Parts: sequence; structure tokens; C-alpha cells
Amino acid sequence: MKELIPDKELTFESLQKDPEIAVISDEVSTREELLETFARYLKLSRPNRRYSDYYSVKLFGCNVPNMFFNMSYRFKIDPPFPVNETFLVTEPDLYYNKQAFDEGKVNLCFVIGYSGSGKSHLTREYEGNGIEKVELDDLVCAKDHFTLNELKKMGDLLYSFFSGEGSKYYISRNERPVFANHAEVFIEFIKYAQEYAEEHKDKKFILEGIWTYLFFDDPSKFDKYAVFMKGTSLVKSKFRRMLRESENSISTSLDRFFDFGIYAADTTFRDINVDKWRRHFEKKKATVMKLEDNRYTLLAQNLMKRVNSINDFYVHGNAAGIKRIMKRTSENKRLDKTEKTIIAEECKRALADLA
Repeated sequence: MKELIPDKELTFESLQKDPEIAVISDEVSTREELLETFARYLKLSRPNRRYSDYYSVKLFGCNVPNMFFNMSYRFKIDPPFPVNETFLVTEPDLYYNKQAFDEGKVNLCFVIGYSGSGKSHLTREYEGNGIEKVELDDLVCAKDHFTLNELKKMGDLLYSFFSGEGSKYYISRNERPVFANHAEVFIEFIKYAQEYAEEHKDKKFILEGIWTYLFFDDPSKFDKYAVFMKGTSLVKSKFRRMLRESENSISTSLDRFFDFGIYAADTTFRDINVDKWRRHFEKKKATVMKLEDNRYTLLAQNLMKRVNSINDFYVHGNAAGIKRIMKRTSENKRLDKTEKTIIAEECKRALADLA
């Protein structure tokens, strides 16, 4: 067994001195450095990879393979011409400045993604926290859906906009000019929200909707805010929305169609901004990437948690702890046969490494 570095002495610099340890830093600055470190990790013996993963979890909250995955998105090479990858390809969800938003250092968060991509699910952890959340879709013909009193109950941000400088946008569908600039209400409200958030530092605000990156070409203008982006592809999102809307009544579906159908052209012509925004934020150090929550990613996350626990017991020479994981896994009725087999085999390998 290797001698374990005490937590108080554990630093990335101290690990770099050990040729039998390979950990990827969150400060890695080049793709070459990232690939070189991960290749070194793969060449280590299995026991040394366990130590590397243990130290990586201690320092960065995830093991080395996950760290490689997270960091790799920062070093994508932009193509010489625009390619709309998000049309068919689902990418990981992106969280920029999430920690700063959680800690109150940033008080305005933009949640972006196609309709049907799962934006509301992305912000579920913030429900009931006294945060004002605005769905940008509600800006469209708001008078048809909300009275000013109802808007006031929803939050001061929306109410102050529609009762003040945005009053000209408080209209019904019948009052909307056919040839009006349909981007105007979104642009004006987002600019207003930025100023409002700056003046109300004691509050937090979430603006949810696709319209942010459709009508703002320069993502760098949002660097001082939090930005969460769903990676769900356009095709997958549209299919989800179709299923969701089919559950509504015919009249509701028609209302939604007339309200938003006029913006279809905007979505089609500006979709390239999705890629521009992702490539901008995914390379920043304050960005965390996370695979979309579904059956397979949740399975991978649950397995990884158990593997990290196995590695923890391994580096501390705790064979009994590994055996407890085996026993609890075999008795856990919520795990399927595949999960149980993977965890049991990993426990057997760890016990063999301890022998």
C-alpha cells in the first residue's frame, strides 16, 4: 500500500511530484497537457489509478476520467465555418457561474435551451428559494394571459417592466401589429432585467427561455452573469414539445400555435447562435458540464458514486468497507442485475488489489 497523503497536506503540486499518480488539474491550460495527463493516468497500474481517483475526488469533486470529460469541452477547436451541431446532436448541459450564483456573488441567471429541452428541470433545485423566475415566453402578448395584479404577484421584475417603461408591450394578440419587430420585447426586457438586477443585489433572478441567444449575437456580453444551457438537440426538443403540447386541449394548443408560430422564422434563421454561445461558455473555467439526466446518465452517476466509495475504502486499507458495499448492493432491490454485477466485480477487483 502507498503512503496516504493527509488531507491538510494534499495539493495538486504535491501530487505532481509523485510519478505513480496522475491527476488532472482544473487549471489545465492546453489540450496537449490534458491529453498527456490522461494518457499517463491510463498507463498507471490499477492500484495507482485508484489512488489518483481518490485524490482527484478530494481535490476537485470527481475522479480523473470525469475530470477529463469536463475539461475536454474547454478545448474544442472551432471549425473554419459555422456548423450547427445542436440540430441533431445532444450535448452535455452547461453551467457557467453556477457556484457564484449559488453563493450570491451573481444574482442574475439565464437558462437557455430549445422549447422542450428541459429548461424547467434544470432549475428545479431553485424552486421555493424566494428567487424570481421569469419565463420569457410570458412576455408574448402578456395581456392575454395575466392582469397587472397577477403579474405583481408573480414578481416585481415582470410587474415593474409592464407597468413602467415596458408598458407598450403589455398588449393582447389582437393589439399586436402584424409587421412589428418581434425581437424588440425580448431585447428590451432582458436589458431591463440586467439593470434591475444590478439595482437589487439583495434578490436573485432567473430568466428562462430560448430568446436570449436568438436575439443577442455576442455571448461575451453575458460573462458577468450565470448562464445555464441545455444541450438537448433541436430535433429531440421539438419532439418532446410536440408530445407535451398534444396533452393540452385543442383550444390551448391553438392559442400556443398563434402566439409562437410567428417566431418560427426567427428560430430557424438564428439557431446558429446556439453553437456560438456553447463554444464561448464551455471553454471558461467557471463552467461545469453535466450529461443530461436520463436513465443511462443516472446509471453512470450512481455507479461512479459507488466506485468512488470503493476507492476510498481501498486507499485506507478497509477491506471490510468494500465487503459491506458488496453486501448492500446484493440486497438493494432498486438496483437491476447489470448494476449489481458491475459493482460486485469492482469490489472483487479492489479486494484482489488489497491482497
